[in-house]
Amino acid sequence: MSGNIPSRTTIELRRVLNELLRRVEGARGKQVGEVYLGSDVIVARLRRPKIIEAKWEDLDRTVDLLDLIDEHQQARQ
Repeated sequence: MSGNIPSRTTIELRRVLNELLRRVEGARGKQVGEVYLGSDVIVARLRRPKIIEAKWEDLDRTVDLLDLIDEHQQARQ
């Protein structure tokens, strides 16, 4: 693998390993994270993705960090 760009081989290997993980009872829910290919070894780091529920709002304004600090300090007094 050159740099941070995965090669075609590692992309295909990740796809095949993910398919295998779906079929293995003890590995359900896990996915392949990073894949390292060596001359004599293949290392695949597994991860279990988590979904975090959140709410997003667009306030359509900018905020000055110093103003926020001042407001916080005034609220503490």
